Amino acid sequence: MKKITALLAGSSFFILATRALAAVDIGITPPTQGIAPGTSVGTVLSSALTIVFVVAALLVLFMLVIGAFQWITSGGDKEAVGKARGRITSALIGLVILALAFLIVKVVGQIVNINILDLKTIPDLQGG
Repeated sequence: MKKITALLAGSSFFILATRALAAVDIGITPPTQGIAPGTSVGTVLSSALTIVFVVAALLVLFMLVIGAFQWITSGGDKEAVGKARGRITSALIGLVILALAFLIVKVVGQIVNINILDLKTIPDLQGG
């Protein structure tokens, strides 16, 4: 009886949901094919570096969640707990490496006076 009540309560959201939010225009334009003509190398490099950092951070988060799920579902099995602990430790080490990489990129950018994560133009030797 509890399962049927939970099923009905959960599915009622989908049955009674309105379409009011479906017609809202949020102003997202579809992406273009490839790199637009006239895009500088600096813009491409900084965008690629930003994407790499975001994907790596999402992977770290995903691995932490998977490790926590494995730990919860281990049922007290020492081998399963060990695997989950190893996965969580590896994810935290990856997070530290990611943070250090980000810090190194920022420090090197400050030293050479270039914001590596926001390269609109690559400065030349004359400072332009």
